[in-house]
Amino acid sequence: MKLRGITERARQIRARHKPPKCPDGWSTGAPDFVGLGVQRAGTTWWNHLIGSHFDAHAQPFKELHFLRQYWNKSFTADDREKYAQYFPRPAHKITGEFSPGYLSCFWIPPLLSTAAPKAKFVILLRNPVSRYQSGLELQNETARSNAQSANRAFRLGCYAIQLENLFACVERSQVLVLQFEKCLADTGGELARTYKFLGLDPSFIPPDISTPRNSDRGKKMELRRETRSALVKAYESDVRRTSELIADLDLELWSDFAHLV
Repeated sequence: MKLRGITERARQIRARHKPPKCPDGWSTGAPDFVGLGVQRAGTTWWNHLIGSHFDAHAQPFKELHFLRQYWNKSFTADDREKYAQYFPRPAHKITGEFSPGYLSCFWIPPLLSTAAPKAKFVILLRNPVSRYQSGLELQNETARSNAQSANRAFRLGCYAIQLENLFACVERSQVLVLQFEKCLADTGGELARTYKFLGLDPSFIPPDISTPRNSDRGKKMELRRETRSALVKAYESDVRRTSELIADLDLELWSDFAHLV
């Protein structure tokens, strides 16, 4: 399992090492959509379903992570042009990327108006306790989890502060926030909603609509009852604030926080 994780990461790095060739008759430009997060919330699956639409073009990479490198350096006009070169597409088709870590990087939302000024932004959220557990399971594919990785996994599930940072930098109308659990329960409805948001025909149904990609693999990591209880208590205030920011967030789908309804 660890070898497979390392191999997949190496493949992704090779795919984004340099921009893909732009075929004759195609054009490059800033992405039409950017998936900002969150890790372990079905982003690989949703990216695949968006790319399956007949009016979308799927890039050879999913997670470009191009903007992560600008944490302490300027994003210049040349950088913007280089970023745009990663997104060749045929005429009248949209394209984009899904880099789940973008939402948690405080410097990326301020870059978006320059890097992708007309883009739509898609976010999938997941019960933060389940996301925490799945995040550590992913970590265990390549290295043993420790206190540092556990703390990082916790912080990735603090959605409210990340969303507030994003909404301070882009128009709310540019952002679609989905709930992973709702996507599982009503895949067709949430996918149609996504297509409509992106300006695509919402009646299109991909042939493998109910096949999540890159789902939790291998032996599940058990959380001690005390650990789960501590996580729920630590996340409660953030979940309350997240539900205020996202009016249609269904906390009954997050069993750990259904008591907040």
